[in-house]
Formats: sequence, C-alpha cells, structure tokens
Amino acid sequence: MKYSKILIIVILVAACAQKVEPTVENVNKIFISKDFTFEFVPYNGIKKSLSFRSDYLVYKSERPTFRRDISYDEVLLINDYIQKIVDRHTTKLDPETASYYVIKNTAYKVVIVPDQEDYYFDALLKTLKLDTLNSK
Repeated sequence: MKYSKILIIVILVAACAQKVEPTVENVNKIFISKDFTFEFVPYNGIKKSLSFRSDYLVYKSERPTFRRDISYDEVLLINDYIQKIVDRHTTKLDPETASYYVIKNTAYKVVIVPDQEDYYFDALLKTLKLDTLNSK
C-alpha cells in the first residue's frame, strides 16, 4: 500500500507541465511535440486558445469549439506570430494584472507577457479566418 501511494504521487508530479522561461529554445521544445496549445488570456476577459494536434487545429473561445485542418502557410504565420510575442516578452508586467499568453504541452508550459496588451491576437484569428466562426 505504501508503494502504491508513492507511485501515485510520482505519476501526478510527472504529469504536471514544468513551467519554463519564455525563450526560443523552450518554445521550440514545446513545438517539437506537434501537440500543444497556444492560449491568449486577456486581463478581465475570456480566454481563447488554438490547440495543435498533428495536422489540424482546434479553436476554443466563448463560442462553440471549432476544428479544421491547418496548412503549412498557416503554420508559418502562427510561428511568426509566436516569435514576435516571445521577442516582446517583458518581466515588467505581471500576469495577474495584464494580458498574457501560454504555450504548453504535457511536459512544458511557457507564460509570455508581451509589452503590448494583446499584441493583435484578434488579427491572427482574422487572418486564420477563425474570428467569424459561429457568429451567426
């Protein structure tokens, strides 16, 4: 029984994503898995996220969840966007009082607080044609 409890604790600790610094190397560790989530958490707003699973994306917001295939050009666009927010990360703002991004998979979690409030996440959604989904 004692070993069972220890095993369960070890599994639970191992299952939690390790929070790492927002560096290009750490973000690339997450991207390599090809199974990760990119969340935008606005201060006092509703969280939106893009999850990537192999060759498709899942968009979650206050509207119903939407899933579709993703093209190579869209992957490049999203990578460019994420690179820009990583470059704009600041330690001067606190995630408790500012909008921020989270990039995570089962092993790692990166919190990015850009020096601009939302860094145009809505523009990314519009480019990916995700901003008008289910708006009817």
